[in-house]
Amino acid sequence: MKKLFLTAIALCMSVALFAQDTFLWKVSGNGLTKDSYVFGTLHMACGQDFKIENKVNEALKTSDRIAFEIDAENPETLKAMQANMGPVPGFFDGLAPEKKKVIDSVLMTRNLNSAMLDKVGPAMLLSILSIQGFECANPTDFKMMELELKKLEGAAGKPVDELETVEFQINMMNEFFKAEDLYNYVLQIDSVKSQTKHLVQAYFGQKPAALEEWLAKTSTMTPEKEAMMLTNRNKEWMTKMPDMMKNNSMFFAVGAAHLMGKNGILQLLKDKGYTLTPILN
Repeated sequence: MKKLFLTAIALCMSVALFAQDTFLWKVSGNGLTKDSYVFGTLHMACGQDFKIENKVNEALKTSDRIAFEIDAENPETLKAMQANMGPVPGFFDGLAPEKKKVIDSVLMTRNLNSAMLDKVGPAMLLSILSIQGFECANPTDFKMMELELKKLEGAAGKPVDELETVEFQINMMNEFFKAEDLYNYVLQIDSVKSQTKHLVQAYFGQKPAALEEWLAKTSTMTPEKEAMMLTNRNKEWMTKMPDMMKNNSMFFAVGAAHLMGKNGILQLLKDKGYTLTPILN
């Protein structure tokens, strides 16, 4: 499960749908009276790398509502997040003692320790390690895409919907990230910096095809993990998105990996009869 963080964020893109250099797509047809949009995001990045294309703001201006995977500024979501960040009992049960020592040693070099898993779940530890992998020149200048989208002029006053709950996301990540995964992750942790750099350059360079090619060489997510992280969630969202688009122009912003591949949001929307148009400028 090496490069776990990277495959959790972005996995196996489809060249057929992503030959265009954009992560923003218009959804029309199939009875819609208003166009909607799907935007693939990189959830977080350093301030010096971060940017949002003007076309995203323009799409937001014409939309009635915004939908994220979760809305991190929703008070109820924040309350639920705090209530579900607790530890996973027996997380290290069954892990060989020598592997536990390796984990402790590596975490200590990053001013962390495995004892924190007595207080918080593995989802929180993975988040911290992921942020460290970006190596921001200014660690305090870290951008979260969804929060930055809400600051744009086009988003002002727009209602924000959630496609799933934070309880679901935390429980999913705790199930996804086992002790053996943590061990394999720390073995590869020195390469995470360069891998993250490739990810950031391809995303903000608007190069989905380049990102796909690179991921095809590095991704090692098992079919079971892929189904848990991407496919099952995409299909669940497909039970909600059509109804959300019936009477409103929606701006859906979800992790870029959810758009991609034969089970990605774009293909699933096409399968339902919608027209997908790349927004290039």
